[in-house]
Amino acid sequence: MSPRGSGKVNPWAEEAIRRAEAKRKEVQGIPAVVEVEPGKAEEVASHLRRLGYSVEGVVSDFVFVDLPEPADFETVSRLPNVRLVSVQKKIYPMALGVDELFKRVAIATDPLLSKLDVSDLYALGVRVKPAAELPTPFSALVTLASEAFKFAVDPLGRLMEYVRGFPPVIARADWRLVTDTRKLMEAPDDNRLTTTYVGNIDTGIYLNPAIGLPFINWICDSITAEPPIDTMGHGSWTHSCAFGQPCPSRYGTFIPVALAPESYHVKVFTAFGPCSSFQIMKAMEMCAVKGCRVVNMSLGGPLEGSADEDPECVLAEKLYKQYGTNFIVAAGNDGEDWSINSPGASPYVLCVSAIDWKTMDTSSYSSRGPQARWYRDNKDAFDRDYQKCGEAFLKPDVAGIGGDRESQIVAAVSLWYDAFYDLVPDGFDLMIGTSMATPHVAGLVALAIDKGLVSNIDDVKARMKRFGEKSPDKGYGLLTWSKLQ
Repeated sequence: MSPRGSGKVNPWAEEAIRRAEAKRKEVQGIPAVVEVEPGKAEEVASHLRRLGYSVEGVVSDFVFVDLPEPADFETVSRLPNVRLVSVQKKIYPMALGVDELFKRVAIATDPLLSKLDVSDLYALGVRVKPAAELPTPFSALVTLASEAFKFAVDPLGRLMEYVRGFPPVIARADWRLVTDTRKLMEAPDDNRLTTTYVGNIDTGIYLNPAIGLPFINWICDSITAEPPIDTMGHGSWTHSCAFGQPCPSRYGTFIPVALAPESYHVKVFTAFGPCSSFQIMKAMEMCAVKGCRVVNMSLGGPLEGSADEDPECVLAEKLYKQYGTNFIVAAGNDGEDWSINSPGASPYVLCVSAIDWKTMDTSSYSSRGPQARWYRDNKDAFDRDYQKCGEAFLKPDVAGIGGDRESQIVAAVSLWYDAFYDLVPDGFDLMIGTSMATPHVAGLVALAIDKGLVSNIDDVKARMKRFGEKSPDKGYGLLTWSKLQ
């Protein structure tokens, strides 16, 4: 048993609370994550309930609890068997624009982050971009009205400008179907998974031929208040890209990176809301217990402390070692050095940056390394963890095809995002981001494991290391099938 008082408060949480209190802001009701000694989670949860705290749940060696006052962080850290008390972070998808919308909702609804200004948030690794980058159903309607007016003024000219192939596809940016972008990563034609079970943690799945049939091709669980239906579109896009089904579309024949006869999806995001540490960590555990060898995570949030302290990073390591679950995680869309997100910052995941299919260079928005923003301000910790983990600590690890603002990628979507770019509600639309790069990599890694080329992401990193040094923008470079041979 840990001696009383041996635990501590996460330094990121301490800094966030200090900044809020310096502004004389009253902070109350903070959702927290309590890391405990192995096998002691239920015991600590019972102890917290007896003390009058509201416990949300337990995942592995973590207890999720609401702490009424900032002083409760120190109180809980002194309890027996407690290792570390952190703030529950807010996680958001990594499709460009969508990430900013969800991030702003996260800040506005968070009892701690909502008390901070932009400079405080930036210092904590939460970068707020201009509001103009937010896509919403309302902006989609405005765009549709604008395009209708332009067609009324110059119908022939606008039609000729937007035609892409046959049948005509009207879109507000140049595009490629996943069928084409997968070829840039040399994905094999024989892309059917036979023994490798795969998963995705995202916004849910919508009925779409590019994803397949429920209970036959996929199972979707929800740990939100909504049913396991994709009410936004992001989850359908990532799932169809990585683990979908071939099908016709007006863009041409859709072919996923990996054809998954069976797959698993956990919905953690609602139509307009981010998810919490409890939801994302519960989903990670569910995928591991279900036997998913490869799990796509086109999402992220700020790293809290070091990779040994951040709850999502710690859990990723535990599940990788215990279950052999290979998490493929988006680097983020901050477009700056030292801007890797969690859990992509963990040495025990495969962190993915984005490459533009037009230029084959790093996408303008893609987060750069060599690590998360917290390490930029804590160089001693960076040196320590680099010495301990070697190149696995440096991020990103590899790159995937993610497109850019004028070079988008098409896959399955649903509901409010459908028709956002191509103006036609047909179940397919354009997206970009490290969210899109990540399922390209997840599908290719699943195929490599299924066909016996590699056993895990450590093998992937070792194979890629043969082709050059790791860089802070592309890692070991674009993951391709030939490099995995």
